[in-house]
Amino acid sequence: MLPDTDFDVSGKVVMAGAVDIHSHIAGGNVNTARLLLPEQHRNFMARKLGHAFSTARWSTADTGYRYAKMGYNTVVEPAVLPANALDAHLQMADIPIIDTAGLAILGNDDFLLRLMRSRSSQNQINDYVAWTLQATSCLGLKVINAGGANAFKSNARSFDLDME
Repeated sequence: MLPDTDFDVSGKVVMAGAVDIHSHIAGGNVNTARLLLPEQHRNFMARKLGHAFSTARWSTADTGYRYAKMGYNTVVEPAVLPANALDAHLQMADIPIIDTAGLAILGNDDFLLRLMRSRSSQNQINDYVAWTLQATSCLGLKVINAGGANAFKSNARSFDLDME
């Protein structure tokens, strides 16, 4: 199809595709869910797409088709761990039809929490956040329950950023 192609949409409803800003479509959480649901696999119908989860009932291919069928053209994975960013991007690149993006999670990043606890300069924090976005190729950040995972590991019932 050429960019200057005209379409006759007389009598039709034309609208932009929807954008889902928070949907877990790739990465560690999705992989774990797929592994925990072996009954969802359909190995007898292997697709030969050449990736690890191509035989899952809800594969990356199915994800793209299902979102497109619902009217979406863009979906954002909101939980890309920096250590797993490559895996998440490889999965998102394998999703057909829709555009995808990711948000890097920094809420429980040990290095960032240490910078904040030691009252590092805002420039140092900004540089680390910018580096993380560059390294993960993510669209932005998702900060959830900052320090909450570390507090949970220590069985803390209340906490603040100054706690060790």
